[in-house]
Amino acid sequence: MISPVDQIKERLTIVDVVSSYIKLIKAGRNFKARSPFSNEKTPSFFVSPDRDMYYCFSTSQGGDIFTFTEKMEGVDFKGALKILADRAGVDLVYEGSTRRDEKEVLYKILDDATRHFEDNLKRRKDVRDYMKERGVSERTMKIFRIGYALDEWQNLHEYLVGKRYKESDIESVGLLKQAENNKRKYDAFRGRIIFPIRDNAGRIVAFSGRVFEGGEGMGKYINSPETALYHKSRILFGYDFAKSTIRKHDFSIVVEGQMDVLMAHQAGFTNTVAVSGTSLTEEQLKLLNRLSRNIVLAFDSDDAGVSSVKRSSELALSLGMDVKVATMKKGKDPADLIKESKEKWRKTIKESKHIIEFLLDLLEEEKLDSRSFRKKVSEEVLPFVARITSKIDQGHFIEMVSKRINIPEDTVREEVSRIKIDTTEISEPKRPVSQNRGTRRDKIERRLLGIINWQESLKKPLIDTEGLRKSFSRVVGKTRLSELEESTQTNEDAFRAEIVHRNGTIDEDIKELINALSVENEKSKLSRITEDLKRAESEGDGKKAKELLEKSKKLSEAIAKLSINE
Repeated sequence: MISPVDQIKERLTIVDVVSSYIKLIKAGRNFKARSPFSNEKTPSFFVSPDRDMYYCFSTSQGGDIFTFTEKMEGVDFKGALKILADRAGVDLVYEGSTRRDEKEVLYKILDDATRHFEDNLKRRKDVRDYMKERGVSERTMKIFRIGYALDEWQNLHEYLVGKRYKESDIESVGLLKQAENNKRKYDAFRGRIIFPIRDNAGRIVAFSGRVFEGGEGMGKYINSPETALYHKSRILFGYDFAKSTIRKHDFSIVVEGQMDVLMAHQAGFTNTVAVSGTSLTEEQLKLLNRLSRNIVLAFDSDDAGVSSVKRSSELALSLGMDVKVATMKKGKDPADLIKESKEKWRKTIKESKHIIEFLLDLLEEEKLDSRSFRKKVSEEVLPFVARITSKIDQGHFIEMVSKRINIPEDTVREEVSRIKIDTTEISEPKRPVSQNRGTRRDKIERRLLGIINWQESLKKPLIDTEGLRKSFSRVVGKTRLSELEESTQTNEDAFRAEIVHRNGTIDEDIKELINALSVENEKSKLSRITEDLKRAESEGDGKKAKELLEKSKKLSEAIAKLSINE
């Protein structure tokens, strides 16, 4: 029976998948584009229809449709499998619970808990009426799988244990808590409206609960703790529903609460997502940036909301994003405004201001004297201007600031150039483990074997592939050659070689690589001799030490000669 992976690959090509995220340009038999994993001006991202894979030179990583989806959507392999299966129309049939791995059991617990909460809501007209009063329709509740946790200590606990789940597994996904005075475990969510939180592949990984009755002095909202499935900094509420519309409209709207997302989607603004905390994280922004570099922040207009806007904007600007802010009257949140008038919300989004303009307007509302205003602009606005990665955009806002504070542009530009931006919170793209851990010798060997495999796949090779393979085998040995051939990266290495050497520098490059490999061989020999020499000296074997010293001198000279030609 053909596997789901193979079924998906039969229906979706690498070009189909990649081109749904980024614009591809034909480049001979292949396609190229600017890397979606880094901010680059010159395209260094290549897609091969023949090999059904991609390779990104700016981050030294490559792979197939599953690898690409994992990185673009921020999911694991199973998440990518689900996303691509849905797109390809392939049904995923899982084996029984005895064959399911641990994570699948946890996902099933959360899904069954969601069904239980949904059933509770169906029986609670008062809760449904409350949601309707807030403007949420039955259809929206169904789409987002809104539920209700009864105000009972062990209602969910008994339900899940009755379905033969282990108590330890139920607790591990944050659904149970341990009583302090005894060993009894009780439901973490009680008397609350439940909002299931999905990962980027649409799988439920956690819950947020809004108090409806009881509450016992706890907060208005409580959320699942961090678990093996739920990492708050990587999840955006509503992202799995919003991603296609974000790509289509080329911008995302970020709000602070689940109700805001429900009302926005219900009103047709399906490119809306919500943060799980007070400000966006780097991981969340990177997810949005891969879909569109344009973002509108629609946070509450109180002091906490403004602070959150500033923190989120700093990160977003540093990632090369274009940040706008939707301004609302104090005391109003997006859900309230949308309930009042969908058109008012549309106008609010349309009239959103760039973060620089927003900050300038904010300071002008303080009615400061001209000197104090200029000082505050220098301290609170120019650092944001300095974070803008596009020099053209930066120039535009330097001009805007110059006019607002009535100071020459050159003076403002000089002030911006003096600002040192701490970019330590912006991490570099992660490279594959094999790339990071590989020695120089490993990389040379892989490059040579990549050339050989690429040339052997051609009807008319440009080189003597048989001769090069024999030479390569003599240098590295049959065992090492076998290890390299069995690597999962052989196809990636061949594609990389095809792109690197497509301009006809192959003969010269092969000579350099062979020479470099010879240098590495001699260095390995010298390292072994040096160790033997140290041992001989410590043992007082002067004769052996003298012989080894002579050998090390000759090897050092040979390495020096080879290195000149390297």
